[in-house]
Amino acid sequence: MSENEKKSFKLPKRPKKPAVPDSVKANKAKGANPVWFLPVALTLMIIGLLWIMVYYISQTLFPLGSGTPIDIGASNIIVGFGLMMVGFFMLTRWK
Repeated sequence: MSENEKKSFKLPKRPKKPAVPDSVKANKAKGANPVWFLPVALTLMIIGLLWIMVYYISQTLFPLGSGTPIDIGASNIIVGFGLMMVGFFMLTRWK
C-alpha cells in the first residue's frame, strides 16, 4: 500500500452557525405578552356571556334593564357581545 492509501479520509468541518445578534433576542423578549393579558381576555369573554345570560334570565330587568335606574333596554345585548368581542380581539394578539 502506498502512503496515500494509508491516510484516513477526513470530512470537512461544518461551518459554525452565525451568532444571533442581541437585538434579535431583545425583539423576541419584547414580543411576549404580559402575564395579565390572557386572564383579562378570558375574563372579558366570560363577563360578556354572563351579562347576556343575566339579561335573559331576569326577563330584561337586570343588569341595566327596567329594574335599575339606568335603563338601556335591549342594548344590554350589545354590551355583552361588545365585552366578548374585546376579549376575542385580545386573544388574536396573544403569543
